[in-house]
Order: sequence, then structure tokens, then C-alpha cells
Amino acid sequence: MRFFGYLRVALFTTVNIVANGATLGRYVWLEGRVKGGVFTNWAGRFRYGPSKYVKPTTEEEIVELIKNARRVRVFGSGHSFNSGVVSEEILVSLDDYSGLIWKDLDKGQIAVKGGTRVRDVIALLLDEGLAFSALPSHDAQSIAGILSTDVHGTGREWGFVSESVVRLKLIDGKGQVHECGPADDLFEAAIGGVGAVGVISEVVIQGVERFNVEQKVHTKTLSSVENDLDRLLQANDHLSLYLFPFADRCRVNTWNRTDKKPTPLGDLWEFVKTSIDALGAAWIGNLIAYTGLLRTLSSLVYGVELGSNLILESNKAFNRTIYHLHQELEFTVPFEDTFEVSRRFIRLYEEMYHLGLPYAIFEVRFTPKQGRTLIGAGRDRRCTWIDLVCNDSQGFEKYYAAAEDLIKEIGARPHLGKFCETFDQDYLARIHQDSFAEFLNLAERHDPDSKFANDFTRRLFGRGT
Repeated sequence: MRFFGYLRVALFTTVNIVANGATLGRYVWLEGRVKGGVFTNWAGRFRYGPSKYVKPTTEEEIVELIKNARRVRVFGSGHSFNSGVVSEEILVSLDDYSGLIWKDLDKGQIAVKGGTRVRDVIALLLDEGLAFSALPSHDAQSIAGILSTDVHGTGREWGFVSESVVRLKLIDGKGQVHECGPADDLFEAAIGGVGAVGVISEVVIQGVERFNVEQKVHTKTLSSVENDLDRLLQANDHLSLYLFPFADRCRVNTWNRTDKKPTPLGDLWEFVKTSIDALGAAWIGNLIAYTGLLRTLSSLVYGVELGSNLILESNKAFNRTIYHLHQELEFTVPFEDTFEVSRRFIRLYEEMYHLGLPYAIFEVRFTPKQGRTLIGAGRDRRCTWIDLVCNDSQGFEKYYAAAEDLIKEIGARPHLGKFCETFDQDYLARIHQDSFAEFLNLAERHDPDSKFANDFTRRLFGRGT
């Protein structure tokens, strides 16, 4: 079984890269979709035939659909790592409810429909000489989906896509359309609320003038980065780290605005670099892990300097389209606990490695205090995000089960768009306290019949039984 898991990761990753390259970036094979009446999320872990599948084209259709439904769930790109995309009656795709609604270039703003993919919002902004102020690492998600899971990037002063949102429209469980801004409680419930209070149907984005980014990647010892972290965060607009098991090595990734001209063929070099990383993790990383050699070879493998320095258009530098086939379990801890907690989860992997774990890396990102969400993991404190990234092959479930136990032991906050199998209402109430109670009150008010509920949300919020 381990061999077939290894082969699945390697082949799926290869096909995804070849398909994306052959279509010049226009097609992503590893993406959630409905085909032949069967929904599959991006990694193929959740497959089922919804009772009814609908692709509305107007806001009025969405309103009527919700009014007449018993249960309904919405998906954008199906990029989540959990069963939040599973519907018990009607599954809705907003792919046909996408595109530009209006633009106000004097204010640098555009309004887009909820199903618009982030990569398409980027293109609409670029056409007007605008850009997002910053972005997370993936561009396939719909704008509604990326807000519903409160997706983040990394930086000393910028952290979340929601920071670029001026206002949004939300259709609640009663079919009522609400316009709300960052100061409204319904806005805060929608951001990170995994669709429990309504469907985000329209988003107004605040753009900034297009800009280039200098992207650098280099390797240091983990101990030197720990000693130098505050300076690194102050010296760079955006910073993330890759930590590795069995190695005192740390890959440091930085992004900074620049007036320099783009690197010739920079987009091609970025595609090649990203593809090499993905293929290396899928073919070589898993091979070393499954043959039991990771402990022996890790210092050699991670000690190789794979530095790069590219000047790219901001959107090309901040995010990517292709990945190796993987799973993610992510959570936040207070910034001051960054390395203590990171080491605990690396040590947990090392202690369990003999059980046959797949290849893994540990991505560490940073966000300032987030005041636009009630239950998002970055709420109301400076946070470090620790993402346990495992190849999607045999053994990752064992590690994630133990990791979720450890998350609960230390009181960390889980990212509800990632792997999320054992967290429940009691745990969310414990970590979010009054803001969680406020969220539940808003969900009850705006979805009294629990139309947006499924097994996933019932476990998390205790509604719709």
C-alpha cells in the first residue's frame, strides 16, 4: 500500500505540472470539480455524488435556491482539505457566477462576483494597472472561498486577503441579501466562518498600484534564524520559513517591494523552480522517507543551498498555481511561542517516523493582529502559523491524529480550511470564548433552519442536528 501511495503522489504531481505547463498555466489538473455527477476535491480525498448539483448564473438564482433548499453547501475550487465541501442535498458551484461587476478607478476599487477565482481577480486588477497589496500562496481559490476560510499570507504588517476587502454581499439562510463592511459583525462572521452564516456573492476589492517584488530564497541554520528572527521580520516586507525534520536547517523566504525591472524570463524560472520543488518532494522526498533514510540523509539533503533571487510581478512572486499532491494541518500560536511549538511538532514527527510516515516539511508564517474575524485562527493577536505539510500518501493520518491531540493540549487555534478531523464545538468555544458565542448567535439569526449545515459544521458549531 505504501508503494501505491508513493506512486499516486508522484504521478499525480507530474501530470499536474505537465498539464499546467502545456497549457501555459491555464489548466490545473489537481483542482476540485464535479464530473459525471461526482464531486472530487482537489486532492481526491472527498468523492461523492450530491443529490443535486447547481451552477447559478445570477444573484436572484442563488437567493431562490437558498429559500427553497433544505441543505446547501457551496464550493469554489474545492481546495479545502476537509469535508466542509460535502453537501447533504444541494451542492452549488459559483464558477458560472463570476467576473467583474463594476470598477471605480478613481478609488482603485473593483467589485467581483463571489465565484471569481483569485487568479482572475488578479487579471482584472492588472488590466487596470492595479494589484492586491499582498497575497497568500495559492491563486486557484474563489474569492468567496478564500474569505470564508480567512486565508492568509505572511508579513510583519500584512496578513490576510480580507484586509483588501472594502465590503461584501452575503446571502443568508433566509435568502436575504446583506451588504456589510469590516466594522459589521456579519462581515466578521463571514470571514473565516466556512459558509455557516451565508454565501458571499459579491466582494469589493481595494487595489494598489502594480508593483514588482524581489523574491529571495536561501538556507540558514535554524538556530541562527531563531536568534535573528526579529531583525528578519523588520528587514523584510514578507517572510516565511521552511523547517525540516532531523536537520538544523531552515529555508528562509523573503519578498520585498522593489523598483528594479523584472528578471528576464522570470516567470519561466519561477515555474521551473516551483516544479522542481514539487517533483522533488513527490519523487525524491517520499522515496527517502519511505526507505527509512530520512534520519540519515536529512542533513545532506537540506544542507544543499538552493537559493534563488528573482524580480517578479507581485502576483507571480506571492503565489503559485501548482503543488505536489499533499495534505496540510495548520494552526496558530502566539508569536512568542514560535520556535518552542515548532520544535514540539517536528519532534513528534521524528518520534513517529519509524511508523512509516511520508515526507513532510513545516512551513512557518507570521501575521499581525487580525480584527476582521470572529473565529479565524489569526483573530486578535500577533500570530505564528505552523503548517504541517505531508505528502498525501500512506501514514500522514497517523501523524495528523497525534498532532491534533497536541494542538488541543497546547490550546492552539486550527485553520478550519485545512485538515480538521477531531476539533469540535467545545474546543472552539474554549479557544475563541466570547467571540465564538457571538458567532453562534449570528449563525442562528441568519440561518435559523441550518440550511448551510453538514456533518463538518455540526461538529464544529453544534447546529443543524
